[in-house]
Amino acid sequence: MNWQYAAATGGCADRPVVATVEAFQRAGITAVELGTPPGHFDPWSHATVRALRTRLRQLSVRPVSIHAPFGGLLDLTDPNPHHRHAAIGAILSAATAVREVGGSRVVVHVSDVPREGNDVEARLDHAAEALNVLARALQQMSVTLAVETPLPHLIGGHPNEFETVIARLPLSVGVCLDTAHTTLGQYWDRLVQSVGYRLIHVHASDHRGRFDDHLPPGEGIIDWRQIRQSLEVIGFNGWIVLEIACPDHAMSSHFERAMRRMRMLIGE
Repeated sequence: MNWQYAAATGGCADRPVVATVEAFQRAGITAVELGTPPGHFDPWSHATVRALRTRLRQLSVRPVSIHAPFGGLLDLTDPNPHHRHAAIGAILSAATAVREVGGSRVVVHVSDVPREGNDVEARLDHAAEALNVLARALQQMSVTLAVETPLPHLIGGHPNEFETVIARLPLSVGVCLDTAHTTLGQYWDRLVQSVGYRLIHVHASDHRGRFDDHLPPGEGIIDWRQIRQSLEVIGFNGWIVLEIACPDHAMSSHFERAMRRMRMLIGE
């Protein structure tokens, strides 16, 4: 097993990213995925990005990746081309920010729009076209694009839809499987097998069976032994990123326990 562990700051949306990274460092976490919720981290602000770069270096915390802005009008499947262009621009800004702080990977959503009532085929076409534009641009920036599996009720969340989009992308594009998104739809095994070598990134959290609860691994119903075994079978050697909700207090101890439990369940 050659995978490595990090934690996502985006679950702490109500705290500034620097404060979150500092709490992670106190928890013994030495690698992070940067989140971009408003008020948490602004990848468009050069001063904010420079300040984060300085603090990461002071703390010896490695910036592995960034989760690009998403939601609202920032959707790669939007029928309005202006909205799609805005989503592409936001992702490119995030990629520029992560490269400036020392990272090299950007995670993006296919869509955050529910499937019901929408022209799914047309929206998937828009997503594939936008992701191809991003793939070419990010390759020139030496930043790797990782496309995340949506929740099962969202466009792109069914394996057939996700596989259709991924098949239209260059081999330089990787995949991020979210343990909660995929197991809520009972798609984990199929997607691990279908994406194979493209799998470079895992978002790890647990759930109670109905919603994307962002629980620490082991506090929900996911079979983590199966997660581990399936990753071993394909020879996974990417990053496993703890992506859980932020507690109201005792943040460092909460993340320390969650990371320790995840390592125990999945393996070093």
